[in-house]
Amino acid sequence: MAMDVERLNVNDRGRPVSGLSGGEALIRDLESRLGSALPPAYVDFLRHANGGHPEIGCFRPLDSVVENIFDVDRFYSLGGSATDSIDRALRDWQRVLGTNALPIGRDGGGNQLYIDITDGSVWLFLHDESNRRLRVADSFD
Repeated sequence: MAMDVERLNVNDRGRPVSGLSGGEALIRDLESRLGSALPPAYVDFLRHANGGHPEIGCFRPLDSVVENIFDVDRFYSLGGSATDSIDRALRDWQRVLGTNALPIGRDGGGNQLYIDITDGSVWLFLHDESNRRLRVADSFD
């Protein structure tokens, strides 16, 4: 089942966000840095909404034994602003998350959403809960 990106209504302070236009070189550069291809669904998402806040962003991690619900506060952009960019998130978090992790966003408390590029699964890194990791989904779809 493919993700309905339109339904997320990704925006920036209420204004619609644009997708990654002409950014194929940015995608290839990131893939080269990671040593792996990005999941196609994530590339499609970047082309539609390169960063921003989803209007619908609640999720319950698959591995959560507690009935926790989290929100996506912000998706990182590729080649975007310095503070909300994938580049910045990689600099800040790769040492902690690991080299197979691609940070894609954060929740309101700064916990990191990331894609495990070895299998395409999506995870939540809870820095404020002893660095616990919860599997969010089997894929970005």
